[in-house]
Amino acid sequence: MPRDIKSAADIDIFEQLKPLLSQASAVFTYASTPIEVDTRRVISYCLERGIPVALPVSGDSELTFYYIKSTDELSEGRFGIDEPTDRTAEAVPDERALCIVPALCADGTGLRLGYGRGYYDRYLGRFGGRSVIICYSSFRMEVPTEPHDRRADMTVFDR
Repeated sequence: MPRDIKSAADIDIFEQLKPLLSQASAVFTYASTPIEVDTRRVISYCLERGIPVALPVSGDSELTFYYIKSTDELSEGRFGIDEPTDRTAEAVPDERALCIVPALCADGTGLRLGYGRGYYDRYLGRFGGRSVIICYSSFRMEVPTEPHDRRADMTVFDR
């Protein structure tokens, strides 16, 4: 995706997320890689406004989220994805928490194709708040499903 188109899409998705972020008691997200929808803007926005932010650490089969106070608290972890270095404050979501879910592609009904390890499907199975997939509209397509797949509450595409 050309850099200017990606940047415009990232901003559009972020602007659509802002109302959800402001209503959330905490935001559970991930540190995006260069090919993913930008979540670093989301993280900064929340931290600047005092909205708690939690990022995942991937274990053998599960994700555990930890609160961060700054992006300076991140270092490259498993799979080359930035993770919290301080793992003392495990994040426990309540019903007003928002989980931002990564996707390679999504169908718009809450189903997505991830990286194939099922981490987020397992996590969403026990997450008590709301979940939102963020995905570029150019990757909106029918998604193959498996019995363990969990549907997110909503999907945000760039317009």
